[in-house]
Amino acid sequence: MIVGMIILLYLMVGNYYDLQIASQMASENTKILLIVMSLWAFLFGVLMEWKGLRSLLKRQFNFNWKLFIPTVILSVLVFIPNIYWVKWYGVSQDIYPNVFLLPETHMILSVLAGTILVRSFTDKN
Repeated sequence: MIVGMIILLYLMVGNYYDLQIASQMASENTKILLIVMSLWAFLFGVLMEWKGLRSLLKRQFNFNWKLFIPTVILSVLVFIPNIYWVKWYGVSQDIYPNVFLLPETHMILSVLAGTILVRSFTDKN
């Protein structure tokens, strides 16, 4: 698990540098890089819950709707590139759309979505 987390961190950092270059050049690859970076962060969050992941691999499921529904909603929101948030809402003083504009908060929410996804399928008190 630790090796997987280190590999994902390496991929996220490399993807972040590519994202910075693509944004400076106004490239079309920016959207794809943002989605891939969200995916790496999501998988990192899944691996952070290694005990729950281990119990899932042992086929010990305990489904929790109260966690699963917000996880699905959050997952959909974090996989929308921040370019679209700016297009839809612009840059405003409201906290809701601005949370998704910064790549750092976007990644934190992606990790959170991955972590909560594993927790929604395991019995964690």
